[in-house]
Amino acid sequence: MGFIRRLWDLFWKPSGKIGLGVLLVFGGFGGVIFWGGFNTAMEATNTMGFCISCHEMESTVYQEYKETIHYKNASGVQATCSDCHVPRAWTAKLVRKIEATGELYHHFVGTIDTKEKFEAHRATMAKRVWATMEANDSQECRNCHTFEAMDFHAQRPASAEAMQGAQEKGETCISCHKGIAHKMPDLSSGYLAMFDELRALSQEEGARADKLYTIATKDIFAEASTDGKPTGRLLAATELDVIERKGDLLKVRLDGWQQDGVERVVYALRGQRIFSATLSKAAIESVQRHQTEIDENTELTWHRVSVEAWTPKADLISDVNVLWEYGAEMYNASCSTCHTLSSPDHLLANQWIGNLKAMSRFISLDKEQYRFLQKYLQFHASDTGGKGH
Repeated sequence: MGFIRRLWDLFWKPSGKIGLGVLLVFGGFGGVIFWGGFNTAMEATNTMGFCISCHEMESTVYQEYKETIHYKNASGVQATCSDCHVPRAWTAKLVRKIEATGELYHHFVGTIDTKEKFEAHRATMAKRVWATMEANDSQECRNCHTFEAMDFHAQRPASAEAMQGAQEKGETCISCHKGIAHKMPDLSSGYLAMFDELRALSQEEGARADKLYTIATKDIFAEASTDGKPTGRLLAATELDVIERKGDLLKVRLDGWQQDGVERVVYALRGQRIFSATLSKAAIESVQRHQTEIDENTELTWHRVSVEAWTPKADLISDVNVLWEYGAEMYNASCSTCHTLSSPDHLLANQWIGNLKAMSRFISLDKEQYRFLQKYLQFHASDTGGKGH
């Protein structure tokens, strides 16, 4: 009995210090209250009302969302903001909430507090969300949509074919459904800004290196003057060797290949139709031929050639890798909104010509950008891999 009494006094008998039992009881109650309050507060941040309490959300993405099937549909089932943007698993949800504090910070400091500022940052924010969804295999989409539950016979034939193809390839939802709930951002801003940087870089370098690359289509001339008629044009991403400098003009040499019957075109590689330059009839006579080869696959005759001409030193840079980074950004922006972006090396260089032409109606590039994108893809195809650069 003495031992039990002492144990009782240790845990419960009031003294100068609160007994351990009291601390445990009140600590337990306090923990329950704190945990319940914490979860209640966290769930409150999942509500639609909380998400659109910021003006920039209510006036932009919320208005777009209201026009989609996720907001209003025949079944009356609605997917709210948190259904698409907050994981259900508690740990992942907590991580997402911590990340969201950064978004609140930018709201309060005014980074996106107006519609104009929001639109200026829309592409960056969208890319961040897409990257997250790609990384977690579009888990929030799959909480409601699964391939196993789809009735492909009830879908339109084109949709059923696309869905079944995606299932076989293991593609994720966001690869094809980036504009499903919100307006697609203008992704061209990324590569357009990069081109401005390329142009600034070309002015800064002043074409000082001995090996240069064109960033845009350029005229070439027979003499060290731009007063006369151009004798041809250099296409973007063409490699040049500098022979002589005279003021703002450079005498350059272009090495490449000509095909019998197509003498007005200089190609970067033998057998691959990667355009380096187009020549006038008069300029063809100045072309130097070094060797002749017959392509065993096509039996076409090719000549290794070089062309010397003058061109302004503008729009030339020395680092081709910077140029390819621009191409990669353009490819991603132009071709990743409708399907998973394939690696450029999944096709041959010549195959890219027809493949890109078939997809041209879905992309918004001008002729200069289109030609550059084709050349970027060709130089990174399975049978080139950057050869020549």
